[in-house]
Amino acid sequence: MQINRLSDALGAEITGINVTKVSAGEIEAILDAFYEHQVIVFRDQTLTPEQHIAFSAHFGPHEIHISKKFLLEDHPEVLVLSNRKANGEYIGVENAGDYWHSDLSYMDKPSLGSLLYALEVPPEGGDTEWANQYTAYETLPEETKKRIDELKARHTFNRTRNPRVHVPDHAKKGAVERYAKVSPDDALHPVVRTHPVTGRKALFVSPRFTIGIEGLPEEEAQELLDELFDHMAKPEFVYHHKWRLGDLLLWDNRCLAHLACRGIPEGQIRHMHRTTVSGDIPF
Repeated sequence: MQINRLSDALGAEITGINVTKVSAGEIEAILDAFYEHQVIVFRDQTLTPEQHIAFSAHFGPHEIHISKKFLLEDHPEVLVLSNRKANGEYIGVENAGDYWHSDLSYMDKPSLGSLLYALEVPPEGGDTEWANQYTAYETLPEETKKRIDELKARHTFNRTRNPRVHVPDHAKKGAVERYAKVSPDDALHPVVRTHPVTGRKALFVSPRFTIGIEGLPEEEAQELLDELFDHMAKPEFVYHHKWRLGDLLLWDNRCLAHLACRGIPEGQIRHMHRTTVSGDIPF
């Protein structure tokens, strides 16, 4: 088992390990690396859904995604992310991660993290980026830190209520009713959250899910969010991941934002399985 740093911003790869046969000592070492580097890439894995689910359980209980359409049959812990079609319809979430976000921040208890496994990768395109929100917070002007430290932001899954995002063409029909049914309520979370393990502060807003700030006039709230969104993904905070077949990537949603870079050529397939680990209430 060898750990190699992937970028100055964040991230490490772990080689020489089969995640289907990990010892308690190896899990401890993985957790230490996870808290230090925020993103861990396990290379050259060959996993069944059952093995993927079992390894994920080392990090906490599973979170079942609120959108049930693309859960893997007989394995609801696994969400399918894919641009493959069958009978004219996508067999997985095609537009996942198309704006900077932290997974499930629209829930009262956002996820601890996710484990994404690459079953098929295109020769080009389909990359993913992660932005270090510890660093994003730490590099804000002191005046801005004081302004936001006690604020709370509203998060929603509902794309039709967020002017910064769009509903994909293939999903527009019935979108208002569908989103209202799947996720009817907003979640309210600190703009700056404290990591429950490391104790470090991180920005916890995103253009995909954050739509307002509690207690601020709408215009002032949107101006502040625009300022934070412009800052949160500066190049020096970002790790860019080019997927390889067999990559299993674990990331910490409590201190990171991420983005699907897309750009997959016509006819190429990106097919992945994702498990998610339940988190706690941000503070």
